[in-house]
Amino acid sequence: MDQRKMYWAIVKMAILLLVLTSCEKEVVQTNDSQPIAKEQPDTLRMIKLGKKLENPYSVKNMRKAWQILKEKSKVSKEGEIETTHWYVKFKPKTEEELSILKADSTLTLYDTPLDFEIDESGDFYHDPEVSIDQPTYQYASVRFGYSLPKDIEYELLEELFIPDEEADLEGGMKTNFASKQVIYQLVDESLRLTGNLDDEEIENPLASKSRWRPSGTIKVYDHVVNDHVGVSGVKVWARRWFTTYRGFTNRKGKYTCNGRFRRKANYSIKWDRYEFSIRSGTYGQAMLIGPKKRGDWNVNLGRSSSKVVNDRQQYYALIHQGAMDYYYGNRFGLTSPPRNSFFKRQLKIATQLKNDRSSYVKARRIWFGNDISLMEWGSKSDKVYGTIVHELAHAAHREVDKNAYNAVVWDAWSGPCTSFNGCSNPGPTGKNRRRLLETWASTVEVTFVLHRYRSYFKKPNYNYDSEINLQFQKTLDKPYYTSAGYDMIDDVNQRNIYGSHYPIDRVQGYTIKQLEGALVGAKSWNQWRDNIKNRYNNTTEKYLDELFNNWKD
Repeated sequence: MDQRKMYWAIVKMAILLLVLTSCEKEVVQTNDSQPIAKEQPDTLRMIKLGKKLENPYSVKNMRKAWQILKEKSKVSKEGEIETTHWYVKFKPKTEEELSILKADSTLTLYDTPLDFEIDESGDFYHDPEVSIDQPTYQYASVRFGYSLPKDIEYELLEELFIPDEEADLEGGMKTNFASKQVIYQLVDESLRLTGNLDDEEIENPLASKSRWRPSGTIKVYDHVVNDHVGVSGVKVWARRWFTTYRGFTNRKGKYTCNGRFRRKANYSIKWDRYEFSIRSGTYGQAMLIGPKKRGDWNVNLGRSSSKVVNDRQQYYALIHQGAMDYYYGNRFGLTSPPRNSFFKRQLKIATQLKNDRSSYVKARRIWFGNDISLMEWGSKSDKVYGTIVHELAHAAHREVDKNAYNAVVWDAWSGPCTSFNGCSNPGPTGKNRRRLLETWASTVEVTFVLHRYRSYFKKPNYNYDSEINLQFQKTLDKPYYTSAGYDMIDDVNQRNIYGSHYPIDRVQGYTIKQLEGALVGAKSWNQWRDNIKNRYNNTTEKYLDELFNNWKD
């Protein structure tokens, strides 16, 4: 490469990096006017750790307890304390390393250490000694002999003896002790020895004899339904020291965990699934720390007295539901948003306590940032749900046809933002491409929201008219967020019903899957229209030009 070519290559790369880091819309489709920046953690929301507890399950303490029992002649002399588990502290340096850990279904990873009290609850934790651009430490109990990852730093904190696990699929740990009764006596003695018996257990030794199964219901308040409704796919953990049982909520929010305890357990929710992770702000993994109790844990998130979403856990739950529906639910045959894999990682969703323009920006990954920045704090439930679907639709658009999508994004954002006109003056070409991006995402948003409330919640007269009426709106209201996509699906002609300021819409009967299929190869608003014409037969296709011409550059 000669010097002139090298010079221009460097200039182009510098311009691209400038766009990615400082442009009004950060090179992307959608709606974020905030520059990329690494937010400092909100320490008022961070979990505060208390004192470190003496570990009753350490091999050292279990051997002491066993010796005491034998000396008291309360048990037979048979039985030996050998390591059954390791208590491990993983130290991932990157999101990719964290994804590798999360991909291992045998690991139950905690952001907080398992042998500390929690002094103050919060909705995330990040170890103060870990840089904010790195994942926090991950703590887990793993079976003895577990193949620890070679390429991820870890620290073996303690060797454990856990003889009383009773998960449904495991049928209890295999030990050389004579009976469960002996095991229970041993655990009781080690808890007593290390000062970890609850006061009520000291006063009433029989209080912890019967086993119980963690279960309950997780619900969120929805402003459209005007009631608390079930949240599906929530991973609920019930943990006692180093043993965790988990359950997943169904559509009604009900869950049952896969094991039983004798004593109280610590309930919690980590707002993530294999494919996506919801963040507290832009920073840490969003969590809900539940009570330490024996019996069901039932939760109603959000208050019926509030007319908007102003409860963080309600916010997380609604975002979670939208992501669950798009990734794992009935998505009408549409392409999934980016999936977690060895070559990718979890899609991260920042939940900002702002009411502004949300965005999907894949480039944020370069700076360990979040793929989606959601800013619907103070909106109603349907708008929060719809907005996360909208941003996931952008992410899925890229999966449909990466080359066409990247070309559209360049014309819509990257090119204009690197020019002297700036991001706010995209010109006719930029406007045309932005209209394609936002109309498609709006179409998916409306489809999901209407299905949620009309079909699932049986409200046939519901219309999605939150703030921006993406379903029925005037042609001049929003030049990019048009109703054209949904207009091709429904049988409503707004011009006849609402008047001349609304689009004339004589197109109907297309499926959303067909409209997505027409995105393949579509690098402009008109190419999308032409692909729809050429690829599908529809009696109303002669009106497609008329419909698309409602919005002009």
